[in-house]
Amino acid sequence: MYTLSGITIAEGVAAGEALILKPQGDQVSLFEQENNLGIIDPAHELARFQKASLQFAERLRNVLLGPAPDSVRDLFGAVSAYLTDPENTKHIKELIDKGESAANACKKVFLQNLQVFTNSEDAELKAQGRELTALAREFIATLELNAKEVLEETALTKPTVIIANDLTPARFLCLRTDLVSAVVLEGGLSSGHLGTVLRELRIPSIFSVIGATSISDGEHVLVDASNGNVIVEPPTDTTQEILNRPTFSDEDLEDDSDLNVTLAPSIGAMRELEVNSGLLNHGLGLLRSEFLFLGSKIEPSEDEMTEVFSALFKRVPNFAPISARTFDFAGDKKPFFCINTDESGPLKGYGANVGSELLKKELRSLLRAAPNREISIIFPLISRMSEANYLTSMLCDVADELDFENQKRASFKVVFMIETPAAVLSAEAFASISSMFLIGTSSLDEYASAPRTPGDAFTPALAKMIAMACKGAADCGVQVGIAGRYAHRTELLPFFLKLGISYFTVDSYSLTKLKQGLEQNPVANLEPKFEQSFYEEVMSLATGREISTLINNLNFNG
Repeated sequence: MYTLSGITIAEGVAAGEALILKPQGDQVSLFEQENNLGIIDPAHELARFQKASLQFAERLRNVLLGPAPDSVRDLFGAVSAYLTDPENTKHIKELIDKGESAANACKKVFLQNLQVFTNSEDAELKAQGRELTALAREFIATLELNAKEVLEETALTKPTVIIANDLTPARFLCLRTDLVSAVVLEGGLSSGHLGTVLRELRIPSIFSVIGATSISDGEHVLVDASNGNVIVEPPTDTTQEILNRPTFSDEDLEDDSDLNVTLAPSIGAMRELEVNSGLLNHGLGLLRSEFLFLGSKIEPSEDEMTEVFSALFKRVPNFAPISARTFDFAGDKKPFFCINTDESGPLKGYGANVGSELLKKELRSLLRAAPNREISIIFPLISRMSEANYLTSMLCDVADELDFENQKRASFKVVFMIETPAAVLSAEAFASISSMFLIGTSSLDEYASAPRTPGDAFTPALAKMIAMACKGAADCGVQVGIAGRYAHRTELLPFFLKLGISYFTVDSYSLTKLKQGLEQNPVANLEPKFEQSFYEEVMSLATGREISTLINNLNFNG
């Protein structure tokens, strides 16, 4: 027995047989042997590149049908576009015509172009560049391997601890993630997309473990990620002692007597349908409904959607809230089926990239799936009052239709996601026709940071946008909730509560920690109430130092 240590990425304890994943492209392929002999057929190499780029882009797309969070979908979408970019393709073709192999041409074009990111002094850009470069190298490796090796995938048949020097989210998500007990990397990036995936899937993970790849395939490994330790070939009693150690678990969520806010999970990836039922005890905080149908090859029928939604809603206790966001196919969240958008009318150019016909079917399905319950229908990416009025009217018409058809349905509340500057600036108008606001901090942060890439810092611009949305809601007596990348930040709890935010929805991994923060931080146990004087203080801030000082003072002084 011996122990290695590293940096905790996702807490938890797990055990299993080790499987060492070697870097792709280590083998010398038949193609490389031909290239070394100077045998290059430009037409053949170009055809290989075109086929490989399309296949790799499709592979990324297929991975997105599984348990990948939004940030990873954004990364994969960017890589897919980069690999098939016409300008890049043109340069690669020119190099192949001059006698380069497809692999070498891609190295010169893709990797050279990405150096602007990896050489950046901006830490966030550098981290993004590292992730993009890793995926580009993974694509190039498919050109360097022979056909058999390209098609081979690591088949997991039992609980396994994955060990590697480094790992891209694409390669990881091609595994049977339900059989991955834990992940241990010698490298890894704590703020990277793989870490996001592992935390959302709640897979115990440790990065920066020096000597991890010296572990042999098949050795029994115990990963105590809560303490950053990897124990190789531990005695049985040690394994049982650590695996049975009491932890703050999902069951602790079932007692909400001490909470003064609503706390509920956000659910998106298909795998989360198998989540511990204790997580749904507080309700369904935000169903990202489109993720349940991204893999459909044809547009789902009303009955099909009703069946899927109903199976999930039935797991939510009658006393707990149900909130479902309507389809949002923006960005890289593209399904296999064709999306028909409105060519005219209020939803022409709607940011969620979905049309009236499908939305109406989905609204009927959502109401039918929760008969005799109340459901909050969340409309995303609202930017115009005409959109808000039209969608609200459509929902009311759907309810009337179902009543006329004598179909049982849910009662409903209208909720608008505040995640665009336009919605912030017109917050009071939107609040006048809404039962609740749900502030989407991920999208708002992108707008607040533009043209820079968002970092981890809570900026004055984002703070002001949240404050303005809360004021609009408070002036109309409307409840405010918060979602996205900042909703789980426990140091921001006093800030949110003093702006009247009383509804928090976060990923399942963050749920227990946020509850713990609400219970253990006396300052955070403030009653959620909009304070005009605090709002004015927030609106007067202009620098990162000022907002940091405000947050620190709130946590230490109240």
